[in-house]
Amino acid sequence: MNILIADDDRFVVSALEKKINWVTLGVEKIYCAYNIRQAMKLFTEHPIDILISDIEMPQGSGLELLAWIRSEGYKVQTIYLTNFADFHYAQKAIELQSFEYYLKPIEFDKLELIIKKAIKNVKASQDNEEALKVGQYWQENKEELKEHFWSSHIKRSDFPFTIEELQEELNTKHIDYSIDDQFLPLLIELFPYKLIDNREIQSVFNHESNLRNQLNSIIETVFQNHPIQLDGFLPLQMNNEKYLAIFKVMETLDIASSQAACNELIETVNKQLHCDIQCYLGTVEILAQFKSEVTKLQAARDENINYRNKTFLLLNHQNKTAKYVEPNLKLLEDYLLTKNRDSFINRCQQYLNNLVEKSEANQHVIGNFKIDINQLIYTHLKKKEILAHHLFQGKVFDFLHEHSNRSIEDLMNYLAYLVDVSFNYMTFTNSQKSVVHKVCDYIDQNYHENITRTNLASTLYLSPDYIARIFKKEMGISLINYLIKKRIEVAKDLLTNTDHPVHLISDKVGYGNYSYFTKIFKKETNYTPMDYRKECQAPKQF
Repeated sequence: MNILIADDDRFVVSALEKKINWVTLGVEKIYCAYNIRQAMKLFTEHPIDILISDIEMPQGSGLELLAWIRSEGYKVQTIYLTNFADFHYAQKAIELQSFEYYLKPIEFDKLELIIKKAIKNVKASQDNEEALKVGQYWQENKEELKEHFWSSHIKRSDFPFTIEELQEELNTKHIDYSIDDQFLPLLIELFPYKLIDNREIQSVFNHESNLRNQLNSIIETVFQNHPIQLDGFLPLQMNNEKYLAIFKVMETLDIASSQAACNELIETVNKQLHCDIQCYLGTVEILAQFKSEVTKLQAARDENINYRNKTFLLLNHQNKTAKYVEPNLKLLEDYLLTKNRDSFINRCQQYLNNLVEKSEANQHVIGNFKIDINQLIYTHLKKKEILAHHLFQGKVFDFLHEHSNRSIEDLMNYLAYLVDVSFNYMTFTNSQKSVVHKVCDYIDQNYHENITRTNLASTLYLSPDYIARIFKKEMGISLINYLIKKRIEVAKDLLTNTDHPVHLISDKVGYGNYSYFTKIFKKETNYTPMDYRKECQAPKQF
């Protein structure tokens, strides 16, 4: 609390400074001015809460000072001290919204009471102003405040808020919830991607579009005629694929009606966002227990694999321990041997359909099924001398493998990818001439590199022995000899048509060791590199 005393009588100013118990009144700073110019300057330099001013002063009156204060927008309580009981002065002071009009001589006890009232008014005004600021801030930022509240409440990983902490959070953020208010969680999972020709994963969303706002708007529209109000919408992942919608329950809720609304939401998202979706609907719970309800909902989602574009109720969830029963692997193996792609895929789909119908499509069972199918395909490829761990790599495979546990459709996309890529590559390897042609192309383009059978195996996804065997069969020459001949052929051209130093040519054709290059070159041509160059560049005699 700061006070300015403005009076041209220095004795009055000094007396007011000394005889009023300012510390008891809670006054922190007292400023003094002896004319209105000094007073105006102090107003521009310091926050002033109360002005005690004489009316008659040189260089301008106290009334002129207050008129200036009001025009500048300063909020201050003003107490006038004057020797004149002039009605005109009093009327003008009232017009300028002064707090008190006090006639000298000063009785300090009475003046102190007046100052106490002024201080009380200042505090009340400050409280009102703060309340207005808080109210305005809440109106402008209520969505962000609610989101921050829900985010800190739901995503807190160490331990949940106690009831006391929860109430403190509500009070601090001025959120008008009570601990006993009821809420309904809806976990939403999007599938915004598709596989193009087994080569590219394509997003169905425009990266510039505000997906979250679009989805929020769709939810509000779909649920507008239901006795629940969307009060929070949180992204649970950075990739825009998982969200938590939080509904405040306004009256008794019919779960069947909410499920129907979720089904409508799925249809709307399919049409407007061109995206598949899953909905996991929780049960109504009071705010104090809401986090544990969300945790149960997330656990149910993580434990089970289901179809896309379905609504699943936590109310119907059963923590069922299912024993893995493997599919007919012998029959699936026969389909691989006969390249019966459709029968293989359909058999896997039937197996998964049966698991879902019996509510046994949990992570344990699906995980074991995926391992068996992987092993079946990898073993079949190995018999064909195809290296599956090299064939199945890269962004597309990594993506499909990572997402294969999200839904039955994702798992089938992954299995279909394995089968299609396997069959396509087996078709390629069945033509040994095609394989040998690819080996020759690779050597012709990379002869200057350190080419080994292992390099070729990882590049062609075939076993080193198989590559060496069919190459010798088709070309009548071993891989190493083909590589040597290619390098020597290029070296001969460089020796004949360039003036590059021999050691540089050695490097260019893949021989870092100059002595070894000379040895190999002479073995193949009966000349050293230098002699070959001299022979080629010598003038011909006729």
